[in-house]
Amino acid sequence: MTEQQISQHPRPEDNTLLTHYVMKLLTVTTTLGHAVIGIALVVATAVITAHFFMEIARAIEARTLFSGFLHALGVLLLLWTMLELIQTELGFLRGQPIDVAVFVEVALVVVVREIILLPVDNDQPTFEDVGKWAVTAALLGLTYILIRFGHARFARGAGHGAVP
Repeated sequence: MTEQQISQHPRPEDNTLLTHYVMKLLTVTTTLGHAVIGIALVVATAVITAHFFMEIARAIEARTLFSGFLHALGVLLLLWTMLELIQTELGFLRGQPIDVAVFVEVALVVVVREIILLPVDNDQPTFEDVGKWAVTAALLGLTYILIRFGHARFARGAGHGAVP
């Protein structure tokens, strides 16, 4: 589109009073939604932190340090996930775009957690159990690499493809 064609198309905010109210409603809804997400992330972080310390205390009390350590490590990975999601939410609220790779990272951490806990939760995991988690981790890892490669290879400068 040429500059003249773009200027001939009215922007939604220029149309009507209804558009103005719809935009206000959507802005309020988005703000409330992000407030709920923020509160949920803070509460989840507090709960997971408490659970981490309970796992450590339980391991010391039961004298099962190896399995207790692995459980605590699994909880610690969940805590790291919450902090990563909080960081992503903060970035979004500051106007940064959300990177889809963050969600792949979160999924990968969850899968790694399951792999770590597999020998603790199941004394003799089957080849299928180990295989499905290993394949899932490999596919998520490949997805992450492809996303990062795409970001590096096809990164656009500011303003490319955007309508002013």
